[in-house]
Amino acid sequence: MVSPLSIVILTYNEADVLANTLQAAASVADELMIVDSFSQDNTLAVAKANGATRIETRAFKNWADQRNWAMEQIQYPWVLFIDADEVLDSRLIESLRQWKDETHLKEEEYWGLRRTHFFMGRAMQYSGLQSDVVVRLFHHKRRYSDCEVHEKIDVPKPLPLPGKLNHYTFKNWGDWDNKQRAYAQRSAKDYHTKTGTIGPFHTMIKPAFRFFKHFILRLGFLDGSAGFWYSISMAKGVFWRYVELKKLRLS
Repeated sequence: MVSPLSIVILTYNEADVLANTLQAAASVADELMIVDSFSQDNTLAVAKANGATRIETRAFKNWADQRNWAMEQIQYPWVLFIDADEVLDSRLIESLRQWKDETHLKEEEYWGLRRTHFFMGRAMQYSGLQSDVVVRLFHHKRRYSDCEVHEKIDVPKPLPLPGKLNHYTFKNWGDWDNKQRAYAQRSAKDYHTKTGTIGPFHTMIKPAFRFFKHFILRLGFLDGSAGFWYSISMAKGVFWRYVELKKLRLS
């Protein structure tokens, strides 16, 4: 007996990246649902033209809240979440088809996907991205932890299904910086209650160590200039987090 699969994609102004994501997902989904946060571009037109079987619109609070809501709406018991800028490769599509043929699935089971990140046009092999496995396939009764960024299912990291989830996260520097600043604003809320007085340790030492961690400890230098600039951007993200936390505490 084949296990039907609902694939959910959260969107907001994703028209420029969504088509490839949907076309790959549509090849394995029994339900392909878009949950859109009132996009102002033609995201919904792209979704309708590229295999989305269902479109819901809902105001965005955070990613965890949106995903948890989506799991209450889907048609089938098993859900796979992918982002609008992620594309299933052919091996992963085949793995998911084989997974659907499994006849003894248990509600407590879950599966991971291995991601390849593309940054500045390069498939990153190091920089802290070499072991990125995300839990995305599970029973719809599970729930994401309540946080503003980096939402996750609180389970041990599993072995990934064969294949890759290709993550085309970088468009251009303007878009990337805007994204990092937006993440910093949300991350500040998560760090508000667990951070003491903000000082040079937070705004200088922690960003410097983040660069060292990605570029040296996680071998970012082997990714060339992309590894260098990725490490710089991760350090800037830490700095911006505490800038935003200062603003939050003054508001």
